[in-house]
Amino acid sequence: MITGHSASIAAVNAKRLRTALVTAAAGLAAVTVAPPAAQAQQNCVVSGSLVVPVPWSQQLLAPDRVWPLSTGAGQRVAVVSTGAADNPQLTGRLAERAAFAPPDTGQSSGSPDCLGTGTGVSGIIAALPTTVVGFHGMAPGAQILSAKVVGDQYPSGREPRQSVAPQNLAAGINWAVDREATVIAVPTITYEDNPALRAAVQRALSRDIVVVAAVGERQTNEPGGLIPYPAAYDGVVGVGSLAENGLVADDSRAQAVDLVAPGANVVTTYPNSGLGAVAGTEYATAYVAGTVALVRSYRPQLSNQDIAKRLYATATPAPEGTGSASYGYGVVNPYQAVSDDVVAGNPVALPPLTPVTVDPEVAARQAAENRSDEWALGLAAGGFALVVLVTAIVVFGPLGRRRRWRNGLAPVPQDRPDDERPEPPVELFSDRPKRS
Repeated sequence: MITGHSASIAAVNAKRLRTALVTAAAGLAAVTVAPPAAQAQQNCVVSGSLVVPVPWSQQLLAPDRVWPLSTGAGQRVAVVSTGAADNPQLTGRLAERAAFAPPDTGQSSGSPDCLGTGTGVSGIIAALPTTVVGFHGMAPGAQILSAKVVGDQYPSGREPRQSVAPQNLAAGINWAVDREATVIAVPTITYEDNPALRAAVQRALSRDIVVVAAVGERQTNEPGGLIPYPAAYDGVVGVGSLAENGLVADDSRAQAVDLVAPGANVVTTYPNSGLGAVAGTEYATAYVAGTVALVRSYRPQLSNQDIAKRLYATATPAPEGTGSASYGYGVVNPYQAVSDDVVAGNPVALPPLTPVTVDPEVAARQAAENRSDEWALGLAAGGFALVVLVTAIVVFGPLGRRRRWRNGLAPVPQDRPDDERPEPPVELFSDRPKRS
């Protein structure tokens, strides 16, 4: 995630983003870097660049393969984050915007999205394809509802940088429910199990809305035992971050993960114009939310629970030997999630196995009885075989002798010539009259 606490930090972040962008695009195509925009002096994210290559995340997920079936048309995807600024590839995609975070210091930048996270998440979900750049959104037919729950800066101190007030998150989620969202993406998280937030999530789930939430990144100076919300709530799809090597990103949390998606060095839309490289579970959340939009558009009869099960059933499993805690069910697979036939099931948890203690004397007696049974079966089988053999000798023995032990299909011997045929004994015909 990108923050701007000072002009110097913004400049360093901009340089780091350009370096990461070049690294991510190595071997694909050249990257043209545009000069920074004037927003840098306001500590906000600068505009992006002209990034031509197809991002690795799109090559992995290939959402355009799904477009003959679904582009996400008719879906309203709420992004509860830092707001959403205009970008040419988001033209016509931003349906409504609302803010629920007061200015942090009274010196607001006035930007719809100073930090750029919400704009980037919105782009991954619904950015329009162009003939100029390779980047596009997962579901370009979907509409974005932007709920700004973060001001120009994240909280500082020991608390992780992604954490925001849970009341703001609850307000943004409730607003999305009232605006008839079909999918709610929550890239921004809190580490407080707040009653208002829990109620807002339950309200969304009860309205058949799919809620997708980031699990966040581990920080070196964070206190132990942190649990990300709303990802940890039942019914919410928690998302971790995947790196280019196919493994979970080093800083992606293992708690509350249901799925993983690309989240390291991914390309997306920047405020005002251009594209750039970003990283974090918030952007992985966008890929899953975009996949949900594709599925909901193609299979509108499915409930939010059915869609979650479909995502889990069609996910690509974690690489062998890596374990599953950080991967959840695996890597989200848009094409299979939309097109595969998934059998509905009702899995039932088996009762715990209770060991049975057997008395040694009883066990010995049972073993002896088993051996006796085996002997009896062996003798019976031998007796049956003997009966079959005797029957064969009695029935087929005489027949075999008559045939001189030739099989019944043996050819009939050919007649010999007359000069070789012996005369019959005279006594056989002595009592018959001779022919005249």
